[in-house]
Amino acid sequence: MKIAVLIARILLGLVFVVFGLNFFFQFLHMAQPPMTDKAQAFSGGLFGSGYFFQYMKVIEIASGFFLLVNRYTALFVLILLPISLNIFLFHAILAPAGIPIGSAVIVLQVFLLFAYRKYYAGIFEATPVV
Repeated sequence: MKIAVLIARILLGLVFVVFGLNFFFQFLHMAQPPMTDKAQAFSGGLFGSGYFFQYMKVIEIASGFFLLVNRYTALFVLILLPISLNIFLFHAILAPAGIPIGSAVIVLQVFLLFAYRKYYAGIFEATPVV
């Protein structure tokens, strides 16, 4: 199990660091997969905000880095959950051509959430003691 967690953590960390840095530096020249009109409208709105993608990519890079160096891992796996879920849902609903990467990200994410589940026990207490 430790080897599987290590592999999943490194893969997920690399995905977020590499694609996050690629947003700023464009060192990977990838062909844009075909997107539906709704997908283009959604992406255009997020890009049009002027801050959203930059903010999200900085979070991805930082979180991926912490996954790679294995520090505060449970926290950053949790921070990446909404991003991973949105990547998956975007590709599953709006841009099906990218579903393989979206599926891989969500599978790695769910696996790591399960692996670090003992660290989340306190979050699910109905009446926490202060």
